Amino acid sequence: MNLPTDKKIWEELISSLKSEEKITSESKENIIKELAKRTEETILSQAKTALTKGKIGVLFSGGVDSTLIAFILKKHNIPFKTLTIGFWDEDQKLPEDIVESREPAKELGFDHKESILSFEDMKEIFEETVKLLGPELANAVNVGVGSVEVAGIKELLKIDPEITEIFGGLGSEELFAGYKRHADASDKHEECWTGLNSMFTRDLLRDIAIANHLKINFYTPFLDKDLISFSMNIPIEYKISDSMSKIIIRESAMLLGLPEKFSFRPKRAAQYGARTDHALAKLARQKGFKYKKDYIASLL
Repeated sequence: MNLPTDKKIWEELISSLKSEEKITSESKENIIKELAKRTEETILSQAKTALTKGKIGVLFSGGVDSTLIAFILKKHNIPFKTLTIGFWDEDQKLPEDIVESREPAKELGFDHKESILSFEDMKEIFEETVKLLGPELANAVNVGVGSVEVAGIKELLKIDPEITEIFGGLGSEELFAGYKRHADASDKHEECWTGLNSMFTRDLLRDIAIANHLKINFYTPFLDKDLISFSMNIPIEYKISDSMSKIIIRESAMLLGLPEKFSFRPKRAAQYGARTDHALAKLARQKGFKYKKDYIASLL
């Protein structure tokens, strides 16, 4: 598995990288070039490892991270399939991720599938996700995000059971100040370090449980040690402004050839873009629960 699997080792790694921090004084132009180069090399290196174990799938939302990963794989003729998941109430509009992923997938020539799940589909996925996560991990965020991952991976395995190597953009939000809490923080750079340090408990344990349950391998290029080190020495003003987050990785994506309209496309968190959070809230109400957490507890 490409994911770190030990909390102590992960936190020691982040602490070590932070202690070695030295914010670069290089020009923004040179930083963009170097970040583009390192990102491409990391994705390619992980893809070569993945291909020795199985076929590659990309959980594709249409945001800059998953689009850049798929774009680089395509650019280097590495075979892969992309899959977008979304929950759809018939009285609502289609999920944002389904709509937003169609244009880049078509224009960039990805081998792309989408899966629009019904209410009954989501009920089964939630039950499976809650049970595999267990009491310690099954909170509303983990179930919302995890259900997107579980549904997406299961669909990829239906398409081809040999698609066992799954790529995603986990880590990019912390490296490049992509969350609202980064925008709200008084020290945005320190918030990136804090977020990275807490990722093991918040994100990695969930994904390890899912990988073990579905017998797949997750690949997270943005959590590569060297890429973390380089990215966390980039001045914070190159990452976030009052109007835009993740600026430097978006500009690096453009340098690599990804069109601006895809590089600078806004993106919401997985559970909102796929509307699984909406499905979870609706199902909780139908079952007579005021809060999502109470419905989740009833499934354990």
